[in-house]
Amino acid sequence: MSESVGYPPQPNVRSARRVYSRRYHVWAHVLLWTSIVLTVAGVVLGLGLFAAADADPTHSSSALGYLGLVVWGGLAVLSPVLLGSFIAGLVMLIRTRS
Repeated sequence: MSESVGYPPQPNVRSARRVYSRRYHVWAHVLLWTSIVLTVAGVVLGLGLFAAADADPTHSSSALGYLGLVVWGGLAVLSPVLLGSFIAGLVMLIRTRS
């Protein structure tokens, strides 16, 4: 026996748009901008340390160059976390805007 006997066909109605809370929207921005700020700060700090180490002709500031390498190594190690945070924040922002 058919289930739709005696009933009119179901109308084609679009589903209701999901409403995201303000907290969800704020966390999207936090995830997105934290990764951007940390990456930019690490690159600028590393370049600044390299420039400071290169500017001193007495070779007494070579530790700054090594510290720049440590900063960039930290960025390399943290890059999967930063990329994951950036992608998650971007997806969350796209969801709130669509």
